[in-house]
Amino acid sequence: MQRRALLSLAALVPQAAQAQPRWSPDAPVRLIVPFAPGGSQDVLGRLLAQAAGPILGRTVVIENRAGAGGVLGAEAVARAAPDGLTILLATAGQLTIAKAIGRRLPYDAIADFAPILHLSDSPVALLAAPQLDVADVQDLLRRARTAPQPLPYASTGIGTNTHLIMEDLKARERLNIEHVPYRGAAAAFNDLAAGRIALMFVSVPSVLAASGAQFKVLAVTSRTRFPATPDVPTLIEAGVPDFEASIWTGIEAPARTPAPIIARLAEAFSEAMRTDLVRTRLDGLGVTPNGGDAAAFAAMLREDLGRWTRVATPLDIKLD
Repeated sequence: MQRRALLSLAALVPQAAQAQPRWSPDAPVRLIVPFAPGGSQDVLGRLLAQAAGPILGRTVVIENRAGAGGVLGAEAVARAAPDGLTILLATAGQLTIAKAIGRRLPYDAIADFAPILHLSDSPVALLAAPQLDVADVQDLLRRARTAPQPLPYASTGIGTNTHLIMEDLKARERLNIEHVPYRGAAAAFNDLAAGRIALMFVSVPSVLAASGAQFKVLAVTSRTRFPATPDVPTLIEAGVPDFEASIWTGIEAPARTPAPIIARLAEAFSEAMRTDLVRTRLDGLGVTPNGGDAAAFAAMLREDLGRWTRVATPLDIKLD
């Protein structure tokens, strides 16, 4: 009787193996970019697709799925077959920040995805209005702590990276500032230059694209100075201990994608990041390579979610 049971169990093993999703040898990989064409994330995705295709031995096709702050694109990947043929160019806006600010998501931002690779990080820059009589970060912090009326600060929208990073700085440094949300950076830049806004955080690519604009660039939020802005100190250098923040980008697959497929994709996209095609464009895109593997990326996601949940909870953000 025991021998018959063992034989029955052995007969099930090939069936279980066959139930695992298989990677079709010649099907293309769809890299879902949850943004409209033309932005820095889209450009990075297209460079990676071009570089990773020959490494994988198959075509990598970009599919732009913009809408709902990237949620539509992330949803398409969360619902895709876990076979490695549909993957996401992921940012915090669809995952950790979206969950932290309480957005009603059609997926679980952590459980419904399998991390593949932490691709890159882009710091944000701390800007001050030219009319504001501050020479550096410490001047700005002293001014913001003692201001009789709250200094207005801009963000690129409620619940965005630039909003939460400033709120984190506000809480740590006890700043008397108030939030003025904008739809993107362009209008905020105009009001900053005119002195209607006192300060803001904005992505380094936006600063690089706004050459000639009238504002003071006081610091960046990377741990070390950013290569494209070598004369700008970090916030840590400027006296804000351990204050680091980035707009990160990674690659994610649907949950339950088999580990060998995850490993192959991670290897290919990591190698793609090191190609001349991609590497020579990174500074212009305002990003630095990261290369954290699936385990490191998963740990970063949990840490990121915890940080922004702590920052967002007192704000009682209502978006949906």
